[in-house]
Amino acid sequence: MSVYALAQQKERAANIVSLRLNDAAPRVIDGDTLDVSGSRVRIVGIDAPDDDRLRLKQASTLTLQGLIDRDGGVECATSLFDVALQREKQCRSPATSYGRLNLSCRFKANRASLAATMVAQGYAVDYRRYSGGAYVKLMQSAARDRRGLWGQDYEGMRQLAIERASLPSGCKPGK
Repeated sequence: MSVYALAQQKERAANIVSLRLNDAAPRVIDGDTLDVSGSRVRIVGIDAPDDDRLRLKQASTLTLQGLIDRDGGVECATSLFDVALQREKQCRSPATSYGRLNLSCRFKANRASLAATMVAQGYAVDYRRYSGGAYVKLMQSAARDRRGLWGQDYEGMRQLAIERASLPSGCKPGK
């Protein structure tokens, strides 16, 4: 890779680190992706059902939209990473993926983490590769109590959780 390309990549990453997006009415793409102030944002550390589990994807999408409507929008930034994610820096996702910014988001009204809320309510799973296991206990509790999608399709959610359970080498489980 050329020196120029490396310099551009470092500059782009620096811009993303200082980026802070606020939106009172972001468009929900699915249970872990939003259009926030004109930018596509992937919520870091979780995975919600996708097209291969269409019924679950629709329920997850509607739930996230309802939470955002209720709580007055979102704020997204790298500086909003959950404390558990900050402990596991080596597990963080890249700054972008598939044209999306990978950011942590909070609800404006109550400052709660979108990621933790979606997992705790049973509409997303912990994506350990990028969370370091930060949401495992929330996910286990939701599964045990059959909250959200765990009550609709336990086996489908269990399979998604298994697919997202592996940690890359060098990552340690969250506390």
